[in-house]
Amino acid sequence: MLLRAEWVVPISGEPIRDGAVLTEGTDIVAVGPFEAIKKQASGDELLDLGRAIIMPGLVNAHSHVVYTVFRGLEDNMTLFGWLGACILGPSELLSKDDFLWSARLGCLEALRAGITCLADAAPLGRAVARAMSEFGLRGIVFKEVFQGEGDVDSVLQAALREVRDIAREGHGLVRAGISPHAPYSNPPAFLKATLELAREEGLPISLHLAETKEELELFLEGKGELATIADVLGLKVPRAVGKTPTEYLAKLGALGSDVLLAHCVHLLDQDIKLIADSGSAVAHCPKSNAKLGSGIARIPEMVSAGIKVGLGTDSAASNNVLDMFEEMRMAIFLQRASRSSAPVLTAEDVLYMATLGGAKALGLGDAIGSLEPGKRADVIAIKLHEGLLPTYSPTSTLVYCASRSDVVLSMVNGEVLFLDGRFTKVDAERVLGECSLIGERIAENIC
Repeated sequence: MLLRAEWVVPISGEPIRDGAVLTEGTDIVAVGPFEAIKKQASGDELLDLGRAIIMPGLVNAHSHVVYTVFRGLEDNMTLFGWLGACILGPSELLSKDDFLWSARLGCLEALRAGITCLADAAPLGRAVARAMSEFGLRGIVFKEVFQGEGDVDSVLQAALREVRDIAREGHGLVRAGISPHAPYSNPPAFLKATLELAREEGLPISLHLAETKEELELFLEGKGELATIADVLGLKVPRAVGKTPTEYLAKLGALGSDVLLAHCVHLLDQDIKLIADSGSAVAHCPKSNAKLGSGIARIPEMVSAGIKVGLGTDSAASNNVLDMFEEMRMAIFLQRASRSSAPVLTAEDVLYMATLGGAKALGLGDAIGSLEPGKRADVIAIKLHEGLLPTYSPTSTLVYCASRSDVVLSMVNGEVLFLDGRFTKVDAERVLGECSLIGERIAENIC
């Protein structure tokens, strides 16, 4: 297929006016000016998108699509109260099938928004992998594990069985990983055992880290809201260890090039150095962190230290929309507002984080994240209309003007999955109908 538009933004090079992308099967074979590329097309199908921007598919470096149906249940709490009111309590009302439909809704929303790759953390990883496969999305599903009241071996063996189910459901585009959630939610022995298992099996690892100041207080001083919650619930969590959560993970061997760290809002200078030296990557979720009152991550310092940073939406329950364009804007605006400095983060910086930076954070930078010959054909297009014109710089237009509603094409692995408002592989109306019914049931029991 030959894709043509007024602009092509390859990420790996400068924007191309009247550009084209030529795909063959699952791969990109050529990128450049249309007149030059069409000579290589030799009768390939032409999809002329006209006044539009073609770019790589967006990479969502941290999501929880099984919680999509909880969108808007609770919008005025900080993290730990919100977890109980919006996630733990409502989850008791849903069956495994309900969670599958919720994951489908999240995947539907992702494709509509030009998100072609997800790094999703879920206790029901198989449901997420199935939904992603049905929709044709690429990504990694991190099976979330908690020791709870179980013994280490039995919990991890059950987790490993689901990890293998995830790999089977993934059908090639979805890889399985494991997530022992956070340093405060599992005992150190369980964390170490999970890491050992992951590395024996060659699994990527993800953890939530330093999301709130309460987490920092728990580890440094053994007090604060998180410590109180642990006391009330009788949870055995590390406390007053005299180390930051990042230092604690480093001592356990939980940092490394195979580890993706979500949030990382409350990092001290030594934490940033530890993460940079380890090769761990960071998934930055600016909207969710702001909405839950968690704070603003020190992204410029992380980038300066050489840390691979991607952007994530977190869940629709905490965000409330899966829109990577909003994440890009929020990432810039929060840094500029808090530091009173306009050049501190640029459109080029955040567009990179939402594409190639996110791909590198997931270990997928050789395959996706930019439009280059030899990479997989994960391509999207954004229509230029009122609100996005004139376009002096397509990068600026994408970051400061575009939204998920402007996406007119989502292609993964060379297959068109969304075009001009139509989903090509799935019954969108059925997904919406099923999730509306789930929402009505939740409302009857909670609202």
